[in-house]
Amino acid sequence: MSALSHSAPLRPPVALLCVLALGCGPTIRHTLATNDQRHITYEDLCHLQSWYDHRTASHAPPFRVVDEQSTETAQREPDESGRLRHVELGEGTYLIASREDRLRFNQLLRSEYDNLPSMAITGPEGSVRVHVSFWQTGTIRRIRPDVDVTVEANGSRHVLPSHPCVGEFLFGEQAYAMRRNVLEAERARARGEIPAAYLGDASVGDVTDAAVAGDAP
Repeated sequence: MSALSHSAPLRPPVALLCVLALGCGPTIRHTLATNDQRHITYEDLCHLQSWYDHRTASHAPPFRVVDEQSTETAQREPDESGRLRHVELGEGTYLIASREDRLRFNQLLRSEYDNLPSMAITGPEGSVRVHVSFWQTGTIRRIRPDVDVTVEANGSRHVLPSHPCVGEFLFGEQAYAMRRNVLEAERARARGEIPAAYLGDASVGDVTDAAVAGDAP
């Protein structure tokens, strides 16, 4: 039978199918590239405040560090207290063990990426290892936008484009605790429970220079 017969329709090459599908691999659904990291945290663009509040209330332990290394650079950026410190660049692998955390991580990935493969990370048993590269000033750590994220689960390995919400999930505990404190203070001031001068003219956005100072280098 001829390859050009009507019973054997032509099929577009795989490369063309990938183009038509806007990419074969995982792609970012909601780009936050136009937002600096402080804005992402304090506008809660990753929708993680309630999850961090729950972790705090349940005394959930931090994610276990499987391996980690960092190097101090000559570049200086303000830390969370506004003091200039050398920027550290590093990378590490972090274990997400509890099913509750794995469910929330899966939800975050599904909301922020398209074309994700089946990762099988939400079962009753198992764990997830996430490898990222980061930069840090003081105690505030952020994911690097120029290095991919690797997710390992149940013997499979998946490489994803870097997304700031992955870093917020892994490293955001201190920043979101501070955000919660500022929100509660603002609400108390609005109810007249604390003097108006307590926060001055500060708002959640205004305190970011002190709380999560510095943008990614």
